[in-house]
Amino acid sequence: MRNLSDQMQASMTKAANARAVEKTSTLGGVWRLLPALLLVVLLAPPLMAATQLYPPWFPQSLFTINPDNTTVEDFGTDTFRVGKTDDPQTIEAKGHHWAGSLYPPGPTSTWDHWNGVAVFKRVQAQLEASGFKLVFLNADNDGAHGTFRRGNGPEATYVDLSLKNDAYSNSVAIVEPAAKARTLALRPPGAQPEAFTDAQDFPYITPLAGAKLLTTRHDDGPLNVAVADHDPQYVGTGTQSKMYRGPANVSPLDFSSTYEGAFRNAGWTVTENNGATVTAHYAKNGRDLWARVFQEGADVWDVTVADVGAGLKGALTKNCRVALYGINFDFNKATIRAESEPVLQQVASVMKSLAGAFEVGGHTDNVGGAAYNAKLSQARAESVKSWLVAHGIAASRLTAKGYGDTVPVVPNSSDANRARNRRVELKKAGC
Repeated sequence: MRNLSDQMQASMTKAANARAVEKTSTLGGVWRLLPALLLVVLLAPPLMAATQLYPPWFPQSLFTINPDNTTVEDFGTDTFRVGKTDDPQTIEAKGHHWAGSLYPPGPTSTWDHWNGVAVFKRVQAQLEASGFKLVFLNADNDGAHGTFRRGNGPEATYVDLSLKNDAYSNSVAIVEPAAKARTLALRPPGAQPEAFTDAQDFPYITPLAGAKLLTTRHDDGPLNVAVADHDPQYVGTGTQSKMYRGPANVSPLDFSSTYEGAFRNAGWTVTENNGATVTAHYAKNGRDLWARVFQEGADVWDVTVADVGAGLKGALTKNCRVALYGINFDFNKATIRAESEPVLQQVASVMKSLAGAFEVGGHTDNVGGAAYNAKLSQARAESVKSWLVAHGIAASRLTAKGYGDTVPVVPNSSDANRARNRRVELKKAGC
């Protein structure tokens, strides 16, 4: 297959030579040349791959391949249809993964003559010569969609090929058997908050090998760690995020499974892995940390951390008050739920390190009547005060006050905002 970037260059050279006779020593000759050059550039397809992006047994030479439209992953997943046309089964295969769009060979001016059905038969013949069998086919005069398989069971290689007579509606997906090779080891968080700069990685969340730190961002406000499609669940008082680029060829499956395993091995509890995002909680060794790692693109990813204990002390010192997100109660009750323990332990630890008196304030959203919300918020503030007294904080240092829905931090205009307004606050007296 001729390299299309060479074709484009040849076309541009030909146009330039044809116009050169018109060119004079004046600027007008240059301007007369520009329309032809612009036309060549606008009609030319994007630069396409001359190297083999797909496995060597796949007949890439029958197509034009756009690297920007092609996925290559060291360890990924895809699904394939097998069986009867009207009642196929779906097989998920994992391994070395390729997927992308296929275009006709040659310049775009010839693409109107593309016959996807005929090319499908040519590909089929070459794949069958390489040991593949056609295990699913849905074809008519306008196109063909088939699955080819070589081998059986977990060692099988799958090819999903869809070719139509429309030059812009063709694709392929391939999975070859491959074991997951990427590993990652994390160091458990220490008993005290670690010191590190914006130019350094989180000490307890190692980046993937080959990744480059791009930026570090600090944000006020809590982190929502709710599982997808669930009500918001806020933790912490602020977050720190680091964005990385690389390494290449890491699929969402590879990324998420690598971090899930690393978190678990370091003593974290993984609360969610949705295939591209992993959320984990560390509540050991006197720490209360939440972390979320997620991919923003093919080779760009983020890690966001809410260090609950460090955030509490910092906010109290700076602002004299802090919202204690993560203290949760039974619905319409003042009974503290078990998952609130790590936050409460951090609150007690911070209070023991600081002198003076504190107010425990209860706050609700605007659902329900004002009198009811005032009563509920007072009862919840009293529950938190009682817990703190039971865990070593002198009762004389604490007061409890319910504010109901009178002091929202954000408008009660959405479920997420109402969740932020339902909170307990700790405030230094006389500050």
